[in-house]
Amino acid sequence: MSTQPDTIKMIAIDIDGTLLTPQKQISPRTQATIRDAQEAGIVVTLATARRYINSKHFADLLGISIPLITCDGALILDHPAGVVRHTQLLPAELAQQTVDILVAHRLQPVIHHIAGAAEQTWSGHAEFDNLGLEGYFREFPADQRLPHNLLCLGQPDPIRVVAFASEEAIGRVAPVIAELPCAWNTIERGNYGCAELTVMQHSCSKATGVAILAKHLGIPMTQVMAIGDNNNDREMIEAAGWE
Repeated sequence: MSTQPDTIKMIAIDIDGTLLTPQKQISPRTQATIRDAQEAGIVVTLATARRYINSKHFADLLGISIPLITCDGALILDHPAGVVRHTQLLPAELAQQTVDILVAHRLQPVIHHIAGAAEQTWSGHAEFDNLGLEGYFREFPADQRLPHNLLCLGQPDPIRVVAFASEEAIGRVAPVIAELPCAWNTIERGNYGCAELTVMQHSCSKATGVAILAKHLGIPMTQVMAIGDNNNDREMIEAAGWE
């Protein structure tokens, strides 16, 4: 990390475990602090593993009207318009390799796509569904259920591939995924009561997402503050001039 400058011009904030309370609310104190920063001329945005559809509500509450960094940096969308500003997509061939590995470990792949401005959820047939997926599919029903061997083969490049399972199951598959030319991260316990594995394009992270947005806004990374609490926030915090 570089020597801290005198001014902060942009703050990128993680949502779960950082912006939100355990009750998934933004506290009045946090809202007031962010409002003070905005009134001081500091650009505030969100940098989250969440999708845009379940992030934009919090951006609305905070009065954010600049692009949001979603899907761990793979998707940046203008807010509130919801128009795609930038993507870091996972090559379909590599995504299918990820699917094949997950299926070999009896884990259900979940594929995130962007079609125009519409976020889509694809998955395989239900044979590998588990309890962790029940809550996820209640919130994001699968737009398509395809045979596992055709989930990504010959399909558009997806945003990312995700798996929801026990911590033990994710721990077994992660070393195999790590052999692929991709970026990946794990969360021990996510919003759906289980561990999560996320696989993305090789250079994709919240850090690269923040850097792309900061460059678009003409703000050097030395004047960016990043705030987060989990494994997928580490690179973003290290890349920022302030933490």
